[in-house]
Amino acid sequence: MCGRINLWTSPAELAEFFDLFREPEWSPRYNLGPMQQILVVRIKPDGIRLAEPLQWGLVPGWARDPSVGSHMTNARSDTISSKPAYREAFKKRRCLIPANGFYEWQHVSGKTKQPWHIFRADGAPLVFAGLWEKWQTPDGDLLESCSIITTDANEFMAEIHTRMPVILSNEERNTWLDVQIDEPTVLSKLLVASPNEWLQKTPVSTLVNNVRNDSPECIQPVKAPRTLF
Repeated sequence: MCGRINLWTSPAELAEFFDLFREPEWSPRYNLGPMQQILVVRIKPDGIRLAEPLQWGLVPGWARDPSVGSHMTNARSDTISSKPAYREAFKKRRCLIPANGFYEWQHVSGKTKQPWHIFRADGAPLVFAGLWEKWQTPDGDLLESCSIITTDANEFMAEIHTRMPVILSNEERNTWLDVQIDEPTVLSKLLVASPNEWLQKTPVSTLVNNVRNDSPECIQPVKAPRTLF
């Protein structure tokens, strides 16, 4: 799964990396969690590519209560083409979700869990495959929300967790955003684990356990417990 991310690349660098129409309004964040605003890259009907903050936790258009989003931060790659909550978004509302890294917790012993920071080995932003939706409130306001798609872990990630976010290559991210492509069999081929060599990981402080802690200290490496590796 993927339940915590960070994004601190500058708006100017993000605009260049994703070929955006304009720089996004974004400030560095080091510990983003469910139901918070995360940055999402989409192609508008006029073909313009923009990055805007959306709620992390997808709320289907037919939902009665937006609180369901807290249970829909991740969408499993093997069920999004059939689950009612994701089926239409999979065809029509795909997006990219940038992150400099994400956190995952590994069981050490007893109740002890060691948080790890996972990031790209080459220093580039990670690009997650995502889905987005829109939900109208009783007052007529519009809530836009998103989910990060996950898949079975590769060998690198399997040491920590059985699942991982789908990380797209440069070529794959253009295909994923292409609104002319809506064939599930074509899109599903993109939803696989990334190569092991793309990723690195470092143990980090338990500061990240509390989403209220949001500072550069969250990504600073610490000494791993001797029981790990």
